[in-house]
Amino acid sequence: MPIITSHTRFAEKLSQYMADKSYAPNNKSLSDNLSEEKTSSMDGLNDLVIQICSKILDTDPELVARVAARQTPRQVLLDLVGRTAGQLSLRAGFFENDIRQQVMDYLFGYGPLQPYIDRDAVTDIDGTGPGEFTIKADGIRQEIDLRFADKQAYDAFCRLVIIRNGGIINENDSHCRVSDPDYRLRINVTVPPRSVNCPTISIRKHRKQTWDLSDLVKMGMLVPDLADMIRLWACSGQTVLICGKGAAGKTTLLRAFIQAMPRLERVLIAESDCELYPEKPCCLMQRVKKAHEGGRSITLRDLINDGLTMSLDSYCIGEIVGDEAMEFLRAAFSGHRCLATIHAERASDVPDRMLALARPASHGESDRTLKRMLGSSIDIIIYLHDFRVMQVLAVKGYREGDDEFDFDEIWHAEENQAAILAISQYALPMVPGS
Repeated sequence: MPIITSHTRFAEKLSQYMADKSYAPNNKSLSDNLSEEKTSSMDGLNDLVIQICSKILDTDPELVARVAARQTPRQVLLDLVGRTAGQLSLRAGFFENDIRQQVMDYLFGYGPLQPYIDRDAVTDIDGTGPGEFTIKADGIRQEIDLRFADKQAYDAFCRLVIIRNGGIINENDSHCRVSDPDYRLRINVTVPPRSVNCPTISIRKHRKQTWDLSDLVKMGMLVPDLADMIRLWACSGQTVLICGKGAAGKTTLLRAFIQAMPRLERVLIAESDCELYPEKPCCLMQRVKKAHEGGRSITLRDLINDGLTMSLDSYCIGEIVGDEAMEFLRAAFSGHRCLATIHAERASDVPDRMLALARPASHGESDRTLKRMLGSSIDIIIYLHDFRVMQVLAVKGYREGDDEFDFDEIWHAEENQAAILAISQYALPMVPGS
């Protein structure tokens, strides 16, 4: 349901309207009729707001996106709201100001999800239906008592959060991922026919303030000795890949790593959707521009190639899920330090995973060449599980004769169990999202 900001005005107008009637039908008191009329009118107005939003999203989604991006004045959208309301209801003019306020609240807020977005402890919000929502708070997933009025309201909301953040979602493009930098959100939405019954929404919420390595020691992700090693790698130009499952803490550790790098090191952070939000100077934040955003597309390869002329020290590609693997190798093979995260079950699986993702995007490079590039480009692989570093490998290179990568294990949780137990007594009971 949209955010309600004007119930008092509803009551005032309804009281004035009903005061003109000197009768109370069905032998009910005037106050009873006023209460029923008020409830009925408010429910009808909420339905009208959803109808207006749905119609605007169907006919003018680009306008919503432009207003959200501050490229078009809000008044243009307000005028469209007024015209649409008049087309849908003869009584719309009676609540004209309230309708406009509610529609704008619905289009540019997060409605019933807003309280969870505002809570620092919440890292994930997931919905699979109008009344099926869970959150992850302090590392624990739990159901929440949240329900949209019906499937239409829920469908309109899911499409809205994509459209206003610059994405496209329809039956042909039935999945979209966008980011909301204002709230530091990564949002995934799927709609039918990809979703069988109704839309699904998945929101990952990143912290407003970055945790540094000392914070991660207190939380139990790292032990002090390992944190010291990571600080050394951050200051010595090592190329680092951080791996693990989803929500293992990869992005959290990467942010802390960037924070530990030399203050004046020039880093190009190139992402498909913003997630890192560095807090150190000399970071160039750039984003891939997708085809549907209009004008000339900007690919990750464009960002990497252009970065070669920017006097950079390092590249950070964020998350590797596909073609980013090849661009990571090209950047690292040019002599620059590179940083990224990748999904993998073990640290030793990372080279094979990188190869599998890079192969489709390569242009004639043989597997042997790609393996040589991998072996000479990656220095350190850090593996996390459930917000704790479990293993660290140093990559010594690729042995062509044996067709194997040469690793040196420099950290393993089992071998350092005493150190882990020592910090567990003051680790905070919190597991933030990766």
